[in-house]
Amino acid sequence: MIPTPPKPRFEPGTRVQATQRVRVGHRVWTTTVTGQVEREGVRPIGGMEMGGKGLYCRQPTIRLRRDDGEIIDVAVDEWTKFEVLTAAV
Repeated sequence: MIPTPPKPRFEPGTRVQATQRVRVGHRVWTTTVTGQVEREGVRPIGGMEMGGKGLYCRQPTIRLRRDDGEIIDVAVDEWTKFEVLTAAV
């Protein structure tokens, strides 16, 4: 059975700050990005060449637009923290 996409957590236009931890070896970096939510969705992980099935291996994402117009897709995992700065208008 193919799982359904997760329900949206934020309305488009909501201003959020996303904080993620990146671990490389014994080091941990914290990255933060702030922007307006454009949409939420899922993207396929892996592919046939990697032995994965694109229909059921998916990762949730949130697309943010920063103040300078840059668009960023944030891959959401269990350690991603979101803080709502302003609600959608």
